[in-house]
Amino acid sequence: MAARARRAEVGVMDLARDLGVSTATISRALNGNPAVRPELAERIRQHAEARGYVANRLARALSANTSHAFVGFVIPYVDTPAYSAVAAECARLLSANGTQMILTITENDPERELRQLKELVASRVAGLIISPSTHILDPTKQLLASLPVVQFHRACGIDAPGVFGDDEQAMAQSVLHLAALGHTDIAYLGTSELLSNGAARLRGIRRGMALAGLDPDEMPMRLLEPTRANGRRGVEQLLMEPGTPTALVVGGGSLSIGAAQAVRASGRRLPDELSLVVYGDPAWFALSDPPLTTVCVSYQDLACRAARLLGERLDDRQPPRGGATPVPDPGPYLVTPELCPAGSTAPPPGRRRG
Repeated sequence: MAARARRAEVGVMDLARDLGVSTATISRALNGNPAVRPELAERIRQHAEARGYVANRLARALSANTSHAFVGFVIPYVDTPAYSAVAAECARLLSANGTQMILTITENDPERELRQLKELVASRVAGLIISPSTHILDPTKQLLASLPVVQFHRACGIDAPGVFGDDEQAMAQSVLHLAALGHTDIAYLGTSELLSNGAARLRGIRRGMALAGLDPDEMPMRLLEPTRANGRRGVEQLLMEPGTPTALVVGGGSLSIGAAQAVRASGRRLPDELSLVVYGDPAWFALSDPPLTTVCVSYQDLACRAARLLGERLDDRQPPRGGATPVPDPGPYLVTPELCPAGSTAPPPGRRRG
C-alpha cells in the first residue's frame, strides 16, 4: 500500500496523454519553441505546472550534447571549513551559469571514492572538481582521465589543471614570525606527507626553520590525517614531549580547530604560556579569546578559480567558434594565503619585557 500511495513522477508521456497531443509537441512547448501555437503552449505549461512536472535537465543535456547541466564535486569531508565553504561557493557560482553541482563525500575512503566516481560517470556528468582521498587508486586516476577534471586543494597525480593554496611560502612565514618573536622551541602539527598539500606545508615549515637558523630535524612534529580529532590528539602528544615547546604551528583547517580545543583543555594560556599559529578561515579564529594568529586562506578565491577553470575546460570540449582553436590553460593556479598576526602569538615567557 505504501508503494502505491507514493506519488509517481510525472513525465512528458503523461502530459501528452492528458492533453491528447504528441510528446514532441509537449517538449517543444516546454522548451519555448515558437513552432507551437501560443495558446496551446500556454495550456501545456499550465497543465505541466498543475501536475507537478519537473523537466529532466540531464536527459535534455544528453540529447542536445551541448549543455553542461551537471558537474560533480568530490571531496573527502564536508564538516571542515575549507570544503564546506568552497562547496557552497562553487554551487552558487555554477548555478548562476545554469549548471547544477552534484556533491559526493568520500570520507577519505579510496574504495568509496572509486564507487562514487563510477556513479557520476554513469550519470554522464559533464566534468568534475575533485579533492582526492589520501590513497587514491590507479583505477580512479584512469577514470578521471576520461573527463574534464579540475584538481582542488589536493593533487590527484593526474594530468589535469588544479587550484591549490601556495602553502609552502605561508608556512615558512609562520615559523619566521615566531622566530622573530624569540621562539626557538617550535613544534609542528600537520597533514600527512602523502597529501600534496601536506607535503608542501611541511616543506615550508622546514624552510622557515632553516631560514631562522634552527635545525628542522630537531623540531617536534606530528603528521596526521586532517581531522579535528587528530588535531586534539596531536596537540596532547606534542605538549607531553620533553622540553615542552613554547610555540606551535598547525597546518590544516580541521587540525587547527581540534588543536585550539586541545590547547584550551590543557589550561595553557595564550600567549602567556604558549604561542599558537593556526591555518584556515580567519573569521572562525577571530572568535577565540585571544584571537588566533592565522595563516588566512581565501576559500572564496579558491572556489571562484576552481569553478571558472572547470567552465573553461568544458568550453574547450565544444566545437570552436569562428575557426578559433581553444587553448586550455594547464595551471596550476596558486592562491597565496596570508599570515594574519593576532593575540595568540607573543615572545616566549623568558623573553618578555617586564
